[in-house]
Amino acid sequence: MIMKTPSLRTIAAALLCVGISNVATAIGDTDSVVTAVFSRSFNGYERPAGPDGSPALQTYVVSQGGYVPGLGADPSIDNVKFAGIVRILGKYLANHGYFPAKDAKKADIMLVIHWGKTIPFDRAGHQNLLVQGLQGFDGLQQLGMGIGGSPVAFESRNEVPPSAISFSPEQTEGQVNAAIAEAAKAQMIQGIMEIRMGEQIRDDANTHNANLLGYSAELSARDNTSLFAGAGDSYRDLIADLETERYYVSVTAYDFQEALQHNTNKGLWRTVTSIQARGNRFDEKLIAMIEKSSRYFGHDSGRLVRQFDRTPRVSIGELKVLGVVEEESAGQN
Repeated sequence: MIMKTPSLRTIAAALLCVGISNVATAIGDTDSVVTAVFSRSFNGYERPAGPDGSPALQTYVVSQGGYVPGLGADPSIDNVKFAGIVRILGKYLANHGYFPAKDAKKADIMLVIHWGKTIPFDRAGHQNLLVQGLQGFDGLQQLGMGIGGSPVAFESRNEVPPSAISFSPEQTEGQVNAAIAEAAKAQMIQGIMEIRMGEQIRDDANTHNANLLGYSAELSARDNTSLFAGAGDSYRDLIADLETERYYVSVTAYDFQEALQHNTNKGLWRTVTSIQARGNRFDEKLIAMIEKSSRYFGHDSGRLVRQFDRTPRVSIGELKVLGVVEEESAGQN
């Protein structure tokens, strides 16, 4: 029996019947992407106004501030060049009245651009320090500390945990208990120090990232009694942002003429935008990040603007052949 090989037209028509219902239902599923933007002006800066009251056009030069790659290799940001970021920025700067200076020496402002990925605190190292600190308190029991921190008087040296402390035969029971108390105190102090060290490392990393991403003022505003009256979730969301890797782009404007004439760095404004790195790609989100932040160039955002975006996600799912269209029928369509 000779089997007839279907033509390309037949195959194409059949593929139209494959898994269409799965695509249609999955296209409505979405992921939430949180974009954070913070903008602030300095030194009394106000955007100059033109004759009609609208913002006056300003010219700029660009400087590369620096790139932070984060902890691990990430091609989605490692392969993005400074020139590419400048080109994208240029479009949105122009939309808001900022244009490259034709004569660099006459530029109004200098824009310094930083970008990269944040480095959150070492969660595993932090956990290890906490465990070690708690083990110091566990050692109190082994060293014979009673309730309230008083040493336990052992009836014989055989009751003293052999790994806790060693004694000489000449020591009295009182000396033994005094030595136990000192050892327990040292263990407790060591445990407290390790716990404090872990928390200090965490706080330092969070403080650095908060300053970098523009979260500091928002955290201060939310750090009040409202944390215990139902507003704690918002505060914890901010901390969660700081304790996960985030992509960011920061644009800082300086008075360029002030720098040329007086050799001083007079900051005018800074705008920073960021998104969570996990589940996203920097090269795919860069345009959206800059677009959202560009509306605040040269202006105060007031507070941290934390916006949820719904991103469509298409999932084809399992393909199912619903039928094969005959070649004659396919030719008619």
